Amino acid sequence: MIERDVLLDFRDAHVGYGGAPVLAGVSFAVRAAEVVGLVGPNGAGKSTLLRAVTGAARVERGAVLICGKDVRELSTRARAKMAAVVPQALPVPFAMRARRFVELGRHPHLDVLERPGPADAAFVEDAMRRTDTLRLAEQTVDTLSGGDLQRLTVAQALAQQPQVLLLDEATAHLDVNHALQILDLVRREADAGAAVLAVFHDLDLAARYADRIAIVADGAVSEPLPPEEALDAETLSRVFDVRAVVRIEPVTGAVAVVPIVRGADVAALDRGLVGLVCGSGAGARLQRELARAGCRAVCGALNDGDVDAAVAQALGHELHLLPPFGEADAAAEAWARERFSACAAVVVAPTPFGRANVANLRAAVRSGSPVVLVGDVTPERDYTGGEALTLVREAREHGALVVASEDEALAAALAHLETKEAHGD
Repeated sequence: MIERDVLLDFRDAHVGYGGAPVLAGVSFAVRAAEVVGLVGPNGAGKSTLLRAVTGAARVERGAVLICGKDVRELSTRARAKMAAVVPQALPVPFAMRARRFVELGRHPHLDVLERPGPADAAFVEDAMRRTDTLRLAEQTVDTLSGGDLQRLTVAQALAQQPQVLLLDEATAHLDVNHALQILDLVRREADAGAAVLAVFHDLDLAARYADRIAIVADGAVSEPLPPEEALDAETLSRVFDVRAVVRIEPVTGAVAVVPIVRGADVAALDRGLVGLVCGSGAGARLQRELARAGCRAVCGALNDGDVDAAVAQALGHELHLLPPFGEADAAAEAWARERFSACAAVVVAPTPFGRANVANLRAAVRSGSPVVLVGDVTPERDYTGGEALTLVREAREHGALVVASEDEALAAALAHLETKEAHGD
């Protein structure tokens, strides 16, 4: 895009409230027809960045430009003609009719003492229709729910006809239906040429609606990147202190973030090794509980893209990563058997067995480590022509324990670990 497409531009901006800057060295642009999302921990400065555009926070150094003009050189009215904001905090309700409340968005376009005319009324009606608030037009604001009041606030912002739209968690008070309605509307505003800078609390919504996402943390703002690059597992761990699986959601095609556990709840993983035969998500909970107990799980050979592989990578467990849909070869099986042999026990999660993962079961049974089966392997779980059932019989002949639940399996594995620790192994 060429420079004239830039509608909001931060140039080495240091912003704050008259003392030490809250954010320093902020440099990025938001262009026409683009939604840039801001995500980060509470108190990191996301709202401050929006306030720098409206004049509620100071630009101490550098510059913030709206439509090519420095915000410090613009009057409040001039800024309001270019940029509208939907704040995080709802306005204090008072006895004003909803239509009149939305009409306040027209004030930047009116001279002092000028009354709104037919054209203004048309903009107000259009904004209310698009936000599903026209039915509330004659009700007083102080009688409305928080969700209705928030949608009216969005309607007021749209009535300003802004080129730049600033949203500070604009869906915080909305149910899922109206949250999607508002964000779909914002997306259409961007597609029609507006530049949107939006603070998101929900990372999934940020990934779904933003073209690029910037991380606000530690007094800085990262360069906005596409969601799949901005919201990787390493960043989520560093910024939010959560271990999460980041995947492409198949229905919408957007990035989806699935938090597994808080970083503070994960021990150093130095207590010992517990093997885990899993796949297709069957071992996800066991991986999480082992991490909480300070144990590193050895998950065998798993395919790239498998849920359990993603969980293992997020939690720092061990695995041998196979290509998508690939089968474990002799080298992968040898690795799994060697690592399982170093484990206090190997838990077999309730996963089906096929040609792709039976090597993990074979490695576990022949590793020499105690085996704990979560439920017996039945013919319905065996897609190997009977090999999995034969391996389970072999394991049981050598003393494998069969338990009814994952909790029992975890307790048994930890008991084996404690015994190993007691013997100094």
